[in-house]
Parts: sequence; C-alpha cells; structure tokens
Amino acid sequence: MAVEITPASPLPDWLSGFAPEAVVWTDGTRDWRAGELLAEARAVRAALAPRLANRTVALAVRPAPLLARWLVCLDGLAGAVLPVPADWPASAWSEPFATAGIEVLVAARPPATSLPVDYLPADWSAAGTNKSDRSDSLTSSGAPVRCGTRLIIPTSGTTGAPKLVSHTRATLTRTIKACSDGVGRCWGLLYELGRFAGLQVFFQALASRATLIFTDHLPELEARLELLAAQACDALSATPTQWRKILMSPAGRRLPLRQITLGGEIADDLVLTALARAFPGARLTHIYASTEAGVGFSVKDGRAGFPASYLTEPPGGVELKVDATGRLWLRPPVREQAWVGGGSVADAAGWIDSGDLVERRGERFYFLGRANGVINVGGDKVFPEEVERVILELPEIALARVTGRRSPITGALVEAVVVPRDPAGVTTGSVALARRVREHCAARLPRFKVPAVVQVVSELGLEGTGKLARRERTP
Repeated sequence: MAVEITPASPLPDWLSGFAPEAVVWTDGTRDWRAGELLAEARAVRAALAPRLANRTVALAVRPAPLLARWLVCLDGLAGAVLPVPADWPASAWSEPFATAGIEVLVAARPPATSLPVDYLPADWSAAGTNKSDRSDSLTSSGAPVRCGTRLIIPTSGTTGAPKLVSHTRATLTRTIKACSDGVGRCWGLLYELGRFAGLQVFFQALASRATLIFTDHLPELEARLELLAAQACDALSATPTQWRKILMSPAGRRLPLRQITLGGEIADDLVLTALARAFPGARLTHIYASTEAGVGFSVKDGRAGFPASYLTEPPGGVELKVDATGRLWLRPPVREQAWVGGGSVADAAGWIDSGDLVERRGERFYFLGRANGVINVGGDKVFPEEVERVILELPEIALARVTGRRSPITGALVEAVVVPRDPAGVTTGSVALARRVREHCAARLPRFKVPAVVQVVSELGLEGTGKLARRERTP
C-alpha cells in the first residue's frame, strides 16, 4: 500500500509509494528500482543503527547515486547529515566538521588528517544482513528509530565564505507537491546533489513518483544533455546561466521539456523569452529560494521579477517586505532552519533577510543583485548582474560574467569575461569583440559601470550550485 508523503515521513517510506519495479533513479547505464532500494535501506538501517542512530554524519560520497542511497538509508536514523560539497578539499574539513559537530564520516577512504570522527567506507555493504527483512531500523536496544533527521547544507559562498544552515525536512519540502497532470515524470539533475538546489530536485522527483536522471558521471554538459534527451527528460531545473548554455546546445534543444524551472540567479526577460520560444509547450517557473531561507516563492507568468501584489497577497503563505534600502525580506510559515553553531536564520519577528536588493518599477519588483556583491567603483555602486544583462543584449555574446578587480586608485574596476556565440571569435576577433562590448556598455550605462577590462574566452566554468562565481580578484 502506498505511503502518503508528508514532511515527517522518512525517505524509505517515500520509496514504498513506488511500484517495486519502478525506476527511481538512472544514470543511463544502470537503473535503481524501488524494491531493491527499499530492501537495501531497511537492511542498512538495521545493521548500522547501533553505530549511526541520532549521530551527526558527514557524507563525502560520490557519485550522486551512491550519495542518494546514503541519504535514503540515514533519513530518520541519523540525527543530522552534512553532504560534503565536491569542491571542499579534505584538508579544509576540520573547521566545518567541528562547527557541525560531525561524529561519523562516510567517505571513499579514511581522512588523511586526524579528525576526531568515526570512519565508515562509502561503499559499505549490508552483505550478510537479510535484505528481505521488512522491519524498520533498530537501535542496540531493539527499539525502532524514528528521528527527524536534519540536513546541514552549506551556503553557496559565491561572494564570501560559505556558512552552514541546518534544515528540517519541513523547511526543505514545504512547497514540494506531486505532479498530478503527467508533467515531470522524468526529472534531470544538473545540480550537485548535496547542494540546496540539488536536494530540491531530488525531493521533487521522489514526491512525484518520477524517475530522476543522474548526470554527474559525465564531465561535459553536452554529454549530460545527450543523456537527458535519450532518457526523455521532460522536467529540468537549472540556473539562468546553465539555461543559456542549454539553449546553445544541439542536445539541449532536443529535450522534450514540459517543465522548466529557473533558480539560483536572476532570471531576466532575455533568457525567459528565449526559453519560451525554444520550448513552447513547457511550463516556465522561476523559483526564488536560498539555502538560508529555503524555498520562498515562485513566479509563473514568464516575466522577470515578481508582481508588487506579492507584498499584500503572500505567495504560498510566504510574506514579503522591502525595507527602505531596497532589501527583500521573507517570512515563510515554516521557519525551523538555523545557523549551525548558533542563531536563528530569522529575526525575532520571524523575518529572514534574503540579502537581495530589489527595485519597484510600476506594478512589479525587479532584482538588482546581492547586497554583498556590489562593486564599489570610486564610491559608486555597480551591480554585476545589471552590466551582464546589458552585455547579453549583444547577439554575438552567449555568456557574460562581471566581477570587481581591485584598483589602488578607485577601489575596484569593473571587469567582464564574455563567451562569444561563435567559437571562432575567441581567436580571430577577440580584440574587436571586446571593443564592441565596451562600446555597447558605454552607450547604455554610466561611465563608472562600463567594464574597464573585457576578456574573451571559450568557456565559463560554474560552481556546483550552477552559479557563476563572483570573487573580486587582485591584478
């Protein structure tokens, strides 16, 4: 009998809602079916309960299907779980592990440095246990384990050092609903699974009884999109930067998408219009969320920003306000997340500072950028996202990243890195293209916002969050 999904239900209960032969996950070479995953989860939970029950566990586990299996096995058993980001070197684990109170490390190999934790191999097998055992996991005393496992998620650290946020299931799944109209039967995962956005896709696929396609074993985006197209992926979530890359991809244009979700960065009218034209049968949803606030609200009208009416008519029960400085604040109905190490994410009145600045134009608010991402040029403020939007108006530019470059005279200079739509432009026309970018910006922006330096490159790398990194650098 199917188990009704609620935020309090452990993930093994979610799996029992699938038909035993249903494909829950696939990577294109192997399928993981509900029956085998559920049997494995029960066996592992029973075998490891004496060691892991109510403890704080770090999962330095790759690839994504293995991490997913550990998340299922530990949910409702461990007290808290920290999925360790792929870009965290082992040499830097000590401080965040100490902050999070990590007691057990699950990893491919023992830590090279001396960490005061128990170690468990990532490929630990429940061999020798009875996988047909349908009992729940047990403690050493024989009592069933049912705890509300918290997930510890690092912030992206795009503009500063990452922080750790402790979430309950309720704060992570508050807005997730099973698709009832047949849309989203096959979700693709382009985000890193252990990040906030990746976990959102993971939970959404489980809630919808959908197949989730893992792609992290493929190094190139084109190969990942080829896999998604071959698996008939009809629902995909990505950052606007990732979507711009997808729109340039032959495989990306073949995706039979019916649900397009954007998040993590500002979704401007350029990318929204391009997606609507490329996938006319798809539903477009721009999600506003952050690791700190959880999922805030969504916009489904295909336009940048959000309606001003959201301030008086809270979307999905999430109250919004904009203070005198233009800073956006949210007050969701569920506020159980907290900073690891102490302190609530919300203030005494329940409001959470989004860290984003917005501007009202008519009956709509538009995002300007992160408050801590502003470039200070001789006392004048420059939002990198504004300059990027202007650069992307040029049809010959596919991608753009704007950052600050330290200057002893003005404090900072605006620097742009652009990817031409024609790859030949990197070698044959980079000087002319850089000049074209500066001229276009000079015609559309005040002088202090015009990039002083423009680099033409063939590729822009992304963080595991799918976002562009914005770190001021020293020349």
